[in-house]
Amino acid sequence: FERLVPPSRYFADHPEYFSELNGIRMRDGQLCLSNPEVLRVTIDALRRMMAEKPEATYWSVSQNDNVNYCTCEKCQALDQTYGGHAGSLLAFVNQVAAQFPDKVISTLAYQYTRQAPVGIKPADNVNIMFCSIECNRSQPLAVDPGEAAFRRDIESWGKLTDNILVWDYVVQFRNYLDPFPNLHVLQPNLQFFRDNNCRLMFQQGSGHSITEFHELRTYLIAKLLWNPDVDLAAVRRDFLCGYYGKASRFIEQYIDRMHEALIASGQRLDIYGYPYDAVKSYLTPTLLGDYETLFGDAEAAVADDPGRLHRVKRARLPIEFAILDISLHDVNRELTFISRDDDSIAPNRKMLARLDAFVRACKKNGIERLEEQGYSPEQYKADIVKYVDKAGRPNLVAGKPVAVATTWSEKYPAGGAAALTDGKFGMTNYRYNWLGFENADLEAVIDLGEMQAIHHLSADFLQHPLDWVFLPRWVDFALSEDGRNFEPVHHLVHDVPPDSGKIFLHTFQASANRRARYIKISAASLKVCPPWHRGAGQPAWIFVDEVMVN
Repeated sequence: FERLVPPSRYFADHPEYFSELNGIRMRDGQLCLSNPEVLRVTIDALRRMMAEKPEATYWSVSQNDNVNYCTCEKCQALDQTYGGHAGSLLAFVNQVAAQFPDKVISTLAYQYTRQAPVGIKPADNVNIMFCSIECNRSQPLAVDPGEAAFRRDIESWGKLTDNILVWDYVVQFRNYLDPFPNLHVLQPNLQFFRDNNCRLMFQQGSGHSITEFHELRTYLIAKLLWNPDVDLAAVRRDFLCGYYGKASRFIEQYIDRMHEALIASGQRLDIYGYPYDAVKSYLTPTLLGDYETLFGDAEAAVADDPGRLHRVKRARLPIEFAILDISLHDVNRELTFISRDDDSIAPNRKMLARLDAFVRACKKNGIERLEEQGYSPEQYKADIVKYVDKAGRPNLVAGKPVAVATTWSEKYPAGGAAALTDGKFGMTNYRYNWLGFENADLEAVIDLGEMQAIHHLSADFLQHPLDWVFLPRWVDFALSEDGRNFEPVHHLVHDVPPDSGKIFLHTFQASANRRARYIKISAASLKVCPPWHRGAGQPAWIFVDEVMVN
């Protein structure tokens, strides 16, 4: 929509062209599909584009990548008439398609439009691009008890049309090098789509970015797209033997053992996850040791074959990444970046050396990004080094009691108020060690137990726009002797561009040079996602972690 009816061109003079949400027209939402002027502008835009590319057959008239659909009275009436949001979209798209009978107009069935409508069906020259972004990848879609709604939706669309293109997702997008044991569902899922009138297929991987088993997964998918009933076990074995040579049997054992562990665990497998999510299923410390042994055997088997040895070492990188990520959570004395004794904390030099080797290997293999937003191996290393450095610093508030006046979310409790002083530092994985506040500010008071000299204060916050987590507008530190009367130390703001889509940690810090017993930290949330964001107007988060004082 944003290409056909650009907000930059139309919103100022015609806000009525765009979504109404809570009585307010949204600049970066969807279109108001019941407005006849929007239909006219869309058709005119398509005519201009088609004149520039007359050879093109397929043209997309699809929702933007957000859930801010129009809730004006007329759009709601269309949704009610046709049994859901796909109905108002399809009514609009059918009218567009009628103007271009020699073209195919494609539209998404995605997130809020995935459910098929009733009382209306796609015109003959309308293509439905059906998306599986939410689905579990640990079980075949046809039999997964948790995917009954998905099966209902694809079957319902299949009864309306056979002009369906499935947009399926086949890699781990949050962490490209995260071991992702989904090879066992590739074939049954493609067969399921074929059996439900899906004639066209887009299997989204990582493009030019390297993912776990990049070559093998691409090869298997290519073979399946030509023939969903191919003997996939034979195809896989043929590829492994040809690509890894004498190391193939160890690689095959590694693949099978990981998939078996996932299936036995019953754990869900999502396309947005982290290695630590699987620490109790297919990436347990014991299994990680087994995988390392198998790769050691694989490397030894091709030690005299430089080309295949390089391939084996590249295939090993996801296990190295998993070990690094899991070690950020202090799983045991070996899987940690911090060596903790009764009286001391020190960096785990072996794990830091492993991190260095991983980054060098990424560079050697042309791996420039670890996830779809562009997070680089060098950034990953820098964040971990910063994490290790912070963990080793003295901290006056370590283990001190915290009283939080505002309400954190039980979705991300991180141990409650104690998360601010527990010595467990958050990283870019927002699921762990971050205390989350949804549509709420932060106000917390830490009691040192006695008057102490305070020179420096800091607190970490997370920016993770893809998951609606934003830096606070400002952070205040204040000090008190009695816990009632606080004197401000500093009012802190940040200089991050308002539309930054990057994921990173930001430290708010201030100097004090005074004595106090109580420390107050306050942070002002955006409360709702900003206008440029896909969740504009929806509740936003602030995530806070360790407070440091010396």
